[in-house]
Amino acid sequence: VKVAFAQDMKKATNDFEKAQKKLTKAIAKRDRELSSKALEDLASALQLYRESGRLTGPDGGGDIPSVDEIRRSACRVQGRTFEQKIKDRDS
Repeated sequence: VKVAFAQDMKKATNDFEKAQKKLTKAIAKRDRELSSKALEDLASALQLYRESGRLTGPDGGGDIPSVDEIRRSACRVQGRTFEQKIKDRDS
């Protein structure tokens, strides 16, 4: 069975894995900027995956945290600069 959105989901999965590797390296180096960028990439890939797989909205997703919840969690760890950067970028 082939579904049209499987390719997009696979790409998002690969992007997520790359961002995880970047985050691991950034944490090892204790680099806040690289960590912040990696978290942004993780959030974007996760959102693309959810949208492609139709996992958002009232019928899908369930208890999966939203990208905004992930960003808020990152803000608690890194301070408010991450959240402000995302808001500036998205506006």
